[in-house]
Amino acid sequence: ERLSKRVRLSKKYSIKGKIKEHQRKEKRQNKKNPQPQRKSKKDPGIPNNWPFKEELLNEVEKQRLEAEEEKKRKRAASRKKKAAKKATNENTKEQQVEEEEEAEEEHSEEE
Repeated sequence: ERLSKRVRLSKKYSIKGKIKEHQRKEKRQNKKNPQPQRKSKKDPGIPNNWPFKEELLNEVEKQRLEAEEEKKRKRAASRKKKAAKKATNENTKEQQVEEEEEAEEEHSEEE
């Protein structure tokens, strides 16, 4: 069993060549037998002769606005949370600095 990961250069290049040849074969095969690409189906929308089209459109618009408002609320909440976290971190840093200063003062007073 080999401990190092060294490989003879001849082996390395032969592997690279095999990889390249395999990829060429794959490309050639795909050109000869192309796979049909699947297109996502579009939403057909609401037909004009739908009995309650306006109501349905209004409802969809209302849902879209509600989703947008919810997104804004979540974003604001996360911003508040971040700001609070940042403030507490700054407060703890200030407290640490004050404690260190007090400790230095006490130490200098003892001497």
